[in-house]
Amino acid sequence: MTTEHIGKLISQATDKLITELEAGKSEQLRAYLAAIGRFYRYSLGNVLLIWSQCPTATHVAGFCTWRQLGRQVRRGEHGIRILAPVLRRLPAENREADEDKVVAFRPAYIFDVMQTSSIDGHDRTFPEFATVKGEPRVYRDRLHGFLRARGITLVFSRLPGMVQGMSVGGKIVVRDDLTPAEQFSTTVHEAAHELLHHGEEANGVAKATREVEAESISFVVSQVIGLDCNTAAADYIKLYDGKKETLLASLERIRSVAGEIIEAILDDADADEGSRQFTPEGSLAAATA
Repeated sequence: MTTEHIGKLISQATDKLITELEAGKSEQLRAYLAAIGRFYRYSLGNVLLIWSQCPTATHVAGFCTWRQLGRQVRRGEHGIRILAPVLRRLPAENREADEDKVVAFRPAYIFDVMQTSSIDGHDRTFPEFATVKGEPRVYRDRLHGFLRARGITLVFSRLPGMVQGMSVGGKIVVRDDLTPAEQFSTTVHEAAHELLHHGEEANGVAKATREVEAESISFVVSQVIGLDCNTAAADYIKLYDGKKETLLASLERIRSVAGEIIEAILDDADADEGSRQFTPEGSLAAATA
């Protein structure tokens, strides 16, 4: 296995996604967006690789990491191929504390939890991000804190007609008579506009695409915390305008902003657990495959 081979797998996975969209199907893209939420620490290319090789994967890690977690990869299981960064320690005079430089990428294998078994015979339950169904609970306050930290004002107020939320550059207004789940998803949608679609960031991105990107980010984040998502899957087709490059650009924006929000609203215990479970040997946080 070579990096070139893995590059071809990423291209094939992208082509498969595009073929489904061209056929008028959006289920694959919806599933891929869900994978972005599960593997938010991974690069766009590696999420494509995980999703295409093991669509049902939920918790993945390298062989040695699973051993450290008290589990072992079962004999005969085939690993999920990804690209992992090769890190080099910078000379002390050229770096900040604990700073490494990514100098290359190497092929690596990871395994889903379903490919492993407990070493001592006592299965442990891996925590999900949340078990809520329709109630954002503590994640709402954490989302509000994230917005404050970014200097974004959040206001709940009456809005005309069927408008659920507005983003006006530094300020978000959300309809005050929505359910908690609707308020959460609308707030994430408008936060996505704040982070992506104001000023220079909006240049060259069509309004329809901006709306679908924001709704996709809302879908990813809402699903991670366990909310039922009613977003119309057919709308995701608008992300694809016939050009592979623009689809990938949209997916990268969705991955980046959704990951930033997810990092902010998970508590420290979830974040620590996630970094152990979702990262193979060698940090993938800097991977850009």
